[in-house]
Amino acid sequence: GFWIDNDNDYWIDHGLYEKIRADRPGWLLSNNNEDTPIMDTVSNEQKTGMTPAYDYPQAIWTPQPRLTEACFKLPSSGAWWYSGTDSAVDHGLTLGRLISNSGSSVKSLMAETAQVNGRFPSKQEAFNDYAKSYLDKIWGSLGGTEGGGYSYGGLQPGAWNDGAHGVTTVSEADPDRHFVHVLTRPSGSTLTVRDNGYKATGVTDFRTGKKLNFRQSDGRITISGITGWDPYDTVLAVRTDGRQGVLPASSITASASVSASGHPASAVLDADPETYWDNSTTLPASVTFDLRSAKSLRYLAVNQREWSVSYARSDTEQSARIRDYQVQVSSDGQNWGSPVASGTLPSRRAVAFIDIPATTKRYVRLTVNSTWAAATDTKHYRKLLLDEVRIGTAYPGSGS
Repeated sequence: GFWIDNDNDYWIDHGLYEKIRADRPGWLLSNNNEDTPIMDTVSNEQKTGMTPAYDYPQAIWTPQPRLTEACFKLPSSGAWWYSGTDSAVDHGLTLGRLISNSGSSVKSLMAETAQVNGRFPSKQEAFNDYAKSYLDKIWGSLGGTEGGGYSYGGLQPGAWNDGAHGVTTVSEADPDRHFVHVLTRPSGSTLTVRDNGYKATGVTDFRTGKKLNFRQSDGRITISGITGWDPYDTVLAVRTDGRQGVLPASSITASASVSASGHPASAVLDADPETYWDNSTTLPASVTFDLRSAKSLRYLAVNQREWSVSYARSDTEQSARIRDYQVQVSSDGQNWGSPVASGTLPSRRAVAFIDIPATTKRYVRLTVNSTWAAATDTKHYRKLLLDEVRIGTAYPGSGS
Protein backbone atom coordinates (compact mmCIF):
# COMPACT_ATOMS: atom_id res chain seq x y z
CA GLY A 1 0.00 0.00 0.00
CA PHE A 2 0.89 3.66 0.40
CA TRP A 3 2.61 5.10 3.46
CA ILE A 4 1.84 8.82 3.30
CA ASP A 5 3.97 11.30 5.22
CA ASN A 6 1.05 13.36 6.60
CA ASP A 7 -2.12 14.26 4.73
CA ASN A 8 -1.74 16.87 1.98
CA ASP A 9 -3.97 19.00 -0.21
CA TYR A 10 -2.57 17.68 -3.52
CA TRP A 11 -3.82 14.15 -2.83
CA ILE A 12 -7.19 15.48 -1.69
CA ASP A 13 -7.69 17.99 -4.54
CA HIS A 14 -6.78 15.42 -7.22
CA GLY A 15 -8.88 12.57 -5.77
CA LEU A 16 -5.85 10.31 -5.44
CA TYR A 17 -7.16 8.48 -2.37
CA GLU A 18 -10.35 7.56 -4.21
CA LYS A 19 -8.32 6.47 -7.27
CA ILE A 20 -6.25 4.10 -5.13
CA ARG A 21 -9.45 2.70 -3.61
CA ALA A 22 -10.84 2.04 -7.09
CA ASP A 23 -7.66 0.70 -8.73
CA ARG A 24 -6.15 -1.19 -5.78
CA PRO A 25 -8.93 -2.06 -3.29
CA GLY A 26 -6.67 -4.49 -1.44
CA TRP A 27 -3.97 -1.90 -0.70
CA LEU A 28 -3.69 -0.04 2.58
CA LEU A 29 -3.49 3.70 3.02
CA SER A 30 -1.37 4.56 6.04
CA ASN A 31 -0.99 8.10 7.39
CA ASN A 32 2.12 9.08 9.28
CA ASN A 33 1.48 10.72 12.68
CA GLU A 34 -2.08 11.86 11.90
CA ASP A 35 -5.41 10.09 12.35
CA THR A 36 -7.51 10.91 9.29
CA PRO A 37 -10.66 8.86 8.61
CA ILE A 38 -9.88 8.15 4.96
CA MET A 39 -6.75 6.22 5.96
CA ASP A 40 -6.81 2.54 6.94
CA THR A 41 -4.09 2.86 9.55
CA VAL A 42 -2.34 5.42 11.70
CA SER A 43 1.45 5.06 11.62
CA ASN A 44 3.41 6.40 14.59
CA GLU A 45 6.93 7.14 13.39
CA GLN A 46 10.11 6.34 15.38
CA LYS A 47 9.07 7.34 18.89
CA THR A 48 11.84 7.29 21.48
CA GLY A 49 12.35 8.21 25.13
CA MET A 50 10.39 5.33 26.68
CA THR A 51 11.60 3.35 29.67
CA PRO A 52 12.29 0.60 28.79
CA ALA A 53 13.34 1.77 25.34
CA TYR A 54 11.69 -1.11 23.49
CA ASP A 55 8.21 -0.39 24.88
CA TYR A 56 7.18 1.70 21.87
CA PRO A 57 3.40 1.64 22.62
CA GLN A 58 3.97 4.02 25.55
CA ALA A 59 4.35 6.73 22.89
CA ILE A 60 1.27 5.77 20.86
CA TRP A 61 -1.92 7.80 21.19
CA THR A 62 -4.42 5.96 18.98
CA PRO A 63 -7.12 3.97 20.84
CA GLN A 64 -8.20 0.51 19.80
CA PRO A 65 -9.83 -0.86 17.75
CA ARG A 66 -8.30 1.62 15.24
CA LEU A 67 -5.71 -0.20 13.14
CA THR A 68 -2.41 1.22 14.39
CA GLU A 69 1.20 0.86 13.28
CA ALA A 70 4.48 1.53 15.01
CA CYS A 71 7.01 2.56 12.38
CA PHE A 72 10.71 2.33 13.22
CA LYS A 73 14.12 1.83 11.61
CA LEU A 74 15.81 -1.54 11.77
CA PRO A 75 19.31 0.03 11.95
CA SER A 76 19.71 1.49 15.42
CA SER A 77 21.30 4.62 13.98
CA GLY A 78 21.71 6.39 10.65
CA ALA A 79 19.26 7.41 7.94
CA TRP A 80 15.93 5.87 6.94
CA TRP A 81 17.48 5.09 3.54
CA TYR A 82 20.75 3.43 2.55
CA SER A 83 23.55 5.92 3.09
CA GLY A 84 26.50 3.76 2.12
CA THR A 85 27.16 2.51 5.65
CA ASP A 86 26.47 -0.81 7.30
CA SER A 87 24.71 0.61 10.36
CA ALA A 88 24.42 -1.38 13.58
CA VAL A 89 21.27 -3.33 14.47
CA ASP A 90 20.36 -3.65 18.15
CA HIS A 91 18.85 -7.15 18.45
CA GLY A 92 17.36 -6.63 21.92
CA LEU A 93 15.79 -3.28 21.08
CA THR A 94 14.31 -4.47 17.78
CA LEU A 95 12.95 -7.79 19.04
CA GLY A 96 11.60 -5.98 22.09
CA ARG A 97 9.79 -3.51 19.85
CA LEU A 98 8.28 -6.25 17.70
CA ILE A 99 7.04 -8.21 20.72
CA SER A 100 5.83 -5.28 22.83
CA ASN A 101 3.91 -3.98 19.80
CA SER A 102 2.28 -7.37 19.33
CA GLY A 103 1.44 -7.40 23.04
CA SER A 104 -0.44 -4.13 22.53
CA SER A 105 -2.30 -5.12 19.32
CA VAL A 106 -0.13 -2.62 17.44
CA LYS A 107 1.29 -3.62 14.04
CA SER A 108 5.01 -3.20 13.41
CA LEU A 109 6.26 -1.42 10.30
CA MET A 110 10.02 -2.04 10.39
CA ALA A 111 11.93 0.05 7.85
CA GLU A 112 14.98 -1.58 6.27
CA THR A 113 17.55 0.32 4.21
CA ALA A 114 17.89 -1.56 0.93
CA GLN A 115 20.90 -0.99 -1.29
CA VAL A 116 20.50 -0.16 -4.98
CA ASN A 117 20.95 -3.83 -5.93
CA GLY A 118 18.03 -4.86 -3.70
CA ARG A 119 20.24 -6.47 -1.06
CA PHE A 120 20.32 -5.31 2.53
CA PRO A 121 23.54 -4.35 4.30
CA SER A 122 25.12 -7.34 6.02
CA LYS A 123 24.13 -6.41 9.59
CA GLN A 124 20.49 -6.14 8.57
CA GLU A 125 20.67 -9.43 6.68
CA ALA A 126 22.16 -11.08 9.76
CA PHE A 127 19.34 -9.78 11.93
CA ASN A 128 16.69 -10.94 9.47
CA ASP A 129 18.15 -14.46 9.44
CA TYR A 130 18.35 -14.52 13.23
CA ALA A 131 14.85 -13.10 13.72
CA LYS A 132 13.26 -15.67 11.41
CA SER A 133 14.65 -18.55 13.45
CA TYR A 134 13.97 -16.79 16.75
CA LEU A 135 10.39 -15.76 16.07
CA ASP A 136 9.42 -19.07 14.45
CA LYS A 137 10.02 -20.81 17.77
CA ILE A 138 7.58 -18.58 19.67
CA TRP A 139 5.17 -17.75 16.86
CA GLY A 140 2.30 -19.52 18.62
CA SER A 141 2.46 -16.81 21.30
CA LEU A 142 2.36 -13.96 18.74
CA GLY A 143 0.45 -15.09 15.66
CA GLY A 144 -3.31 -15.33 16.14
CA THR A 145 -3.18 -13.38 19.39
CA GLU A 146 -4.15 -9.95 20.68
CA GLY A 147 -2.52 -7.79 23.32
CA GLY A 148 -3.44 -8.84 26.84
CA GLY A 149 -4.81 -6.41 29.42
CA TYR A 150 -6.81 -4.32 26.94
CA SER A 151 -10.24 -4.80 25.38
CA TYR A 152 -9.52 -8.43 24.49
CA GLY A 153 -9.00 -9.60 28.06
CA GLY A 154 -5.79 -11.24 29.22
CA LEU A 155 -3.29 -10.85 32.05
CA GLN A 156 -1.91 -7.46 33.07
CA PRO A 157 1.19 -6.30 31.13
CA GLY A 158 3.79 -3.68 32.00
CA ALA A 159 5.93 -3.31 35.10
CA TRP A 160 5.99 -6.44 37.26
CA ASN A 161 8.04 -7.37 40.32
CA ASP A 162 11.77 -6.89 40.97
CA GLY A 163 12.43 -4.83 37.85
CA ALA A 164 10.64 -7.18 35.43
CA HIS A 165 8.80 -5.71 32.47
CA GLY A 166 6.96 -7.13 29.49
CA VAL A 167 3.68 -7.75 27.74
CA THR A 168 1.02 -10.43 27.62
CA THR A 169 -0.93 -11.91 24.73
CA VAL A 170 -4.16 -13.91 24.58
CA SER A 171 -5.23 -16.35 21.89
CA GLU A 172 -7.96 -15.13 19.54
CA ALA A 173 -9.31 -18.70 19.30
CA ASP A 174 -9.09 -19.66 22.98
CA PRO A 175 -9.61 -16.98 25.68
CA ASP A 176 -8.08 -19.30 28.30
CA ARG A 177 -4.74 -19.56 26.48
CA HIS A 178 -2.43 -16.78 27.66
CA PHE A 179 1.23 -15.89 27.16
CA VAL A 180 3.51 -13.80 29.34
CA HIS A 181 6.45 -12.25 27.45
CA VAL A 182 9.20 -11.32 29.92
CA LEU A 183 11.34 -8.85 27.96
CA THR A 184 13.22 -7.56 31.00
CA ARG A 185 13.70 -10.32 33.55
CA PRO A 186 13.31 -9.79 37.30
CA SER A 187 16.34 -9.73 39.54
CA GLY A 188 15.43 -13.12 41.00
CA SER A 189 13.87 -16.36 39.76
CA THR A 190 10.24 -15.44 40.54
CA LEU A 191 7.70 -13.51 38.45
CA THR A 192 4.40 -12.11 39.77
CA VAL A 193 1.65 -11.04 37.36
CA ARG A 194 -1.80 -9.65 38.12
CA ASP A 195 -4.36 -12.27 37.07
CA ASN A 196 -7.16 -9.92 35.89
CA GLY A 197 -9.75 -12.31 37.31
CA TYR A 198 -8.54 -15.45 35.51
CA LYS A 199 -8.17 -18.74 37.42
CA ALA A 200 -4.80 -20.27 36.48
CA THR A 201 -4.55 -24.04 36.05
CA GLY A 202 -1.02 -24.47 34.72
CA VAL A 203 2.14 -22.66 33.63
CA THR A 204 4.83 -23.89 31.24
CA ASP A 205 7.92 -22.52 29.55
CA PHE A 206 6.57 -22.06 26.03
CA ARG A 207 9.85 -22.89 24.30
CA THR A 208 10.67 -26.06 26.21
CA GLY A 209 7.29 -27.22 27.47
CA LYS A 210 8.73 -27.50 30.98
CA LYS A 211 6.09 -27.24 33.71
CA LEU A 212 6.71 -24.41 36.16
CA ASN A 213 5.61 -24.06 39.76
CA PHE A 214 3.08 -21.34 40.49
CA ARG A 215 0.74 -20.19 43.20
CA GLN A 216 -2.26 -17.89 42.91
CA SER A 217 -3.77 -15.72 45.62
CA ASP A 218 -4.98 -12.16 46.24
CA GLY A 219 -5.39 -11.49 42.52
CA ARG A 220 -1.86 -12.48 41.51
CA ILE A 221 -0.09 -15.40 39.87
CA THR A 222 3.45 -15.99 41.17
CA ILE A 223 5.63 -18.23 39.00
CA SER A 224 8.77 -19.56 40.69
CA GLY A 225 11.91 -21.50 39.87
CA ILE A 226 12.50 -19.91 36.48
CA THR A 227 16.12 -20.52 35.50
CA GLY A 228 16.11 -20.59 31.70
CA TRP A 229 15.69 -16.88 31.06
CA ASP A 230 15.94 -16.00 27.37
CA PRO A 231 18.17 -12.98 26.64
CA TYR A 232 15.36 -11.23 24.73
CA ASP A 233 11.95 -12.78 25.50
CA THR A 234 11.15 -15.51 28.01
CA VAL A 235 7.68 -16.76 27.04
CA LEU A 236 5.49 -18.40 29.68
CA ALA A 237 2.27 -20.14 28.61
CA VAL A 238 -0.53 -19.84 31.17
CA ARG A 239 -3.68 -21.97 31.01
CA THR A 240 -6.75 -20.63 32.78
CA ASP A 241 -10.26 -21.77 33.58
CA GLY A 242 -12.19 -18.59 32.83
CA ARG A 243 -12.73 -15.56 35.01
CA GLN A 244 -14.00 -15.87 38.55
CA GLY A 245 -15.50 -13.34 40.93
CA VAL A 246 -16.29 -10.67 38.34
CA LEU A 247 -19.82 -9.24 38.38
CA PRO A 248 -21.66 -9.50 35.04
CA ALA A 249 -22.08 -6.03 33.58
CA SER A 250 -25.76 -6.80 33.01
CA SER A 251 -26.28 -6.87 36.79
CA ILE A 252 -24.88 -3.34 37.29
CA THR A 253 -26.00 0.15 36.38
CA ALA A 254 -23.72 3.18 36.24
CA SER A 255 -24.27 6.92 36.61
CA ALA A 256 -21.85 9.84 36.65
CA SER A 257 -21.54 13.21 38.34
CA VAL A 258 -20.92 14.73 34.91
CA SER A 259 -20.77 13.41 31.33
CA ALA A 260 -20.05 14.87 27.92
CA SER A 261 -22.85 14.61 25.40
CA GLY A 262 -22.99 11.15 23.84
CA HIS A 263 -20.58 9.61 26.34
CA PRO A 264 -22.58 8.48 29.40
CA ALA A 265 -21.35 6.43 32.35
CA SER A 266 -23.24 3.39 31.00
CA ALA A 267 -20.56 3.09 28.30
CA VAL A 268 -18.09 1.64 30.83
CA LEU A 269 -20.31 -1.45 31.17
CA ASP A 270 -21.06 -2.22 27.50
CA ALA A 271 -17.79 -4.04 26.59
CA ASP A 272 -17.56 -1.91 23.44
CA PRO A 273 -14.10 -0.30 22.98
CA GLU A 274 -15.55 2.34 20.67
CA THR A 275 -17.82 3.78 23.39
CA TYR A 276 -16.57 5.45 26.57
CA TRP A 277 -17.45 7.76 29.43
CA ASP A 278 -16.16 11.33 29.06
CA ASN A 279 -15.86 13.58 32.15
CA SER A 280 -16.44 16.74 30.06
CA THR A 281 -13.16 18.26 31.29
CA THR A 282 -14.48 18.36 34.86
CA LEU A 283 -12.53 17.31 37.95
CA PRO A 284 -13.25 15.94 40.43
CA ALA A 285 -15.64 13.59 38.62
CA SER A 286 -17.19 10.36 39.79
CA VAL A 287 -18.90 7.24 38.47
CA THR A 288 -21.32 5.43 40.78
CA PHE A 289 -22.17 1.75 40.35
CA ASP A 290 -25.42 0.25 41.62
CA LEU A 291 -25.00 -3.52 42.10
CA ARG A 292 -28.78 -3.83 42.71
CA SER A 293 -28.21 -5.71 45.95
CA ALA A 294 -25.44 -5.93 48.53
CA LYS A 295 -22.40 -7.74 47.12
CA SER A 296 -18.95 -8.51 48.46
CA LEU A 297 -16.30 -6.20 46.98
CA ARG A 298 -12.55 -6.68 46.47
CA TYR A 299 -11.35 -4.60 43.51
CA LEU A 300 -12.09 -2.41 40.49
CA ALA A 301 -10.43 -3.16 37.15
CA VAL A 302 -10.28 0.00 35.02
CA ASN A 303 -9.48 0.25 31.32
CA GLN A 304 -8.83 3.86 30.38
CA ARG A 305 -9.05 4.97 26.77
CA GLU A 306 -5.63 4.71 25.10
CA TRP A 307 -5.87 8.10 23.37
CA SER A 308 -2.74 9.69 24.81
CA VAL A 309 0.87 8.77 25.45
CA SER A 310 1.50 7.24 28.87
CA TYR A 311 4.40 9.54 29.78
CA ALA A 312 5.21 13.21 29.34
CA ARG A 313 6.87 13.35 25.94
CA SER A 314 6.62 17.15 25.74
CA ASP A 315 4.71 20.09 27.16
CA THR A 316 1.90 19.40 24.70
CA GLU A 317 1.95 15.58 24.69
CA GLN A 318 0.94 14.27 28.10
CA SER A 319 -0.96 11.39 29.68
CA ALA A 320 -4.74 11.73 30.09
CA ARG A 321 -4.98 9.06 32.79
CA ILE A 322 -6.18 8.85 36.37
CA ARG A 323 -3.75 10.25 38.91
CA ASP A 324 -5.37 10.74 42.34
CA TYR A 325 -8.53 8.80 43.12
CA GLN A 326 -10.73 7.55 45.93
CA VAL A 327 -13.31 4.78 46.26
CA GLN A 328 -16.34 4.92 48.56
CA VAL A 329 -19.06 2.36 49.26
CA SER A 330 -22.62 2.75 50.49
CA SER A 331 -25.64 0.67 51.45
CA ASP A 332 -28.23 3.18 50.27
CA GLY A 333 -26.47 5.37 47.69
CA GLN A 334 -26.84 8.42 49.94
CA ASN A 335 -24.52 7.91 52.91
CA TRP A 336 -20.95 7.23 51.81
CA GLY A 337 -18.56 7.77 54.69
CA SER A 338 -14.79 7.81 54.41
CA PRO A 339 -13.04 6.32 51.36
CA VAL A 340 -12.25 2.60 51.60
CA ALA A 341 -9.41 3.08 49.09
CA SER A 342 -7.48 6.09 47.83
CA GLY A 343 -4.14 6.80 46.24
CA THR A 344 -2.34 7.54 43.00
CA LEU A 345 -2.46 5.34 39.92
CA PRO A 346 0.71 5.20 37.83
CA SER A 347 0.48 6.59 34.31
CA ARG A 348 0.61 3.27 32.49
CA ARG A 349 -1.20 1.65 29.62
CA ALA A 350 -3.65 -1.27 29.90
CA VAL A 351 -5.87 -2.35 32.78
CA ALA A 352 -5.32 -0.75 36.20
CA PHE A 353 -6.46 -2.27 39.50
CA ILE A 354 -7.80 -0.63 42.64
CA ASP A 355 -8.01 -3.08 45.53
CA ILE A 356 -10.67 -2.63 48.21
CA PRO A 357 -10.61 -4.07 51.74
CA ALA A 358 -13.20 -6.86 51.90
CA THR A 359 -16.64 -5.36 52.42
CA THR A 360 -20.26 -5.97 51.41
CA LYS A 361 -22.25 -3.07 49.97
CA ARG A 362 -24.70 -2.26 47.17
CA TYR A 363 -23.13 0.94 45.84
CA VAL A 364 -19.55 1.72 44.78
CA ARG A 365 -18.30 5.15 43.74
CA LEU A 366 -15.01 5.89 41.98
CA THR A 367 -14.00 9.55 42.21
CA VAL A 368 -11.13 10.90 40.12
CA ASN A 369 -9.59 13.99 41.68
CA SER A 370 -6.80 14.63 39.17
CA THR A 371 -5.22 13.32 35.98
CA TRP A 372 -1.60 13.27 34.78
CA ALA A 373 -1.79 15.77 31.90
CA ALA A 374 -0.32 19.20 32.58
CA ALA A 375 -2.10 22.47 31.81
CA THR A 376 0.30 23.03 28.90
CA ASP A 377 -1.37 20.13 27.07
CA THR A 378 -4.70 21.76 26.29
CA LYS A 379 -5.99 18.68 24.46
CA HIS A 380 -5.64 16.36 27.47
CA TYR A 381 -5.67 18.60 30.54
CA ARG A 382 -8.42 17.60 33.00
CA LYS A 383 -9.81 15.25 30.34
CA LEU A 384 -10.67 11.66 31.31
CA LEU A 385 -12.06 8.89 29.08
CA LEU A 386 -12.93 5.47 30.56
CA ASP A 387 -13.57 2.51 28.26
CA GLU A 388 -14.47 -0.19 30.78
CA VAL A 389 -14.78 -0.79 34.51
CA ARG A 390 -15.21 -4.28 35.97
CA ILE A 391 -16.09 -4.96 39.60
CA GLY A 392 -14.47 -7.91 41.34
CA THR A 393 -16.41 -9.49 44.19
CA ALA A 394 -13.64 -11.99 44.96
CA TYR A 395 -10.18 -12.92 43.75
CA PRO A 396 -9.92 -16.18 41.82
CA GLY A 397 -9.58 -19.11 44.19
CA SER A 398 -6.14 -19.76 45.65
CA GLY A 399 -4.25 -22.58 43.98
CA SER A 400 -0.91 -23.91 42.85
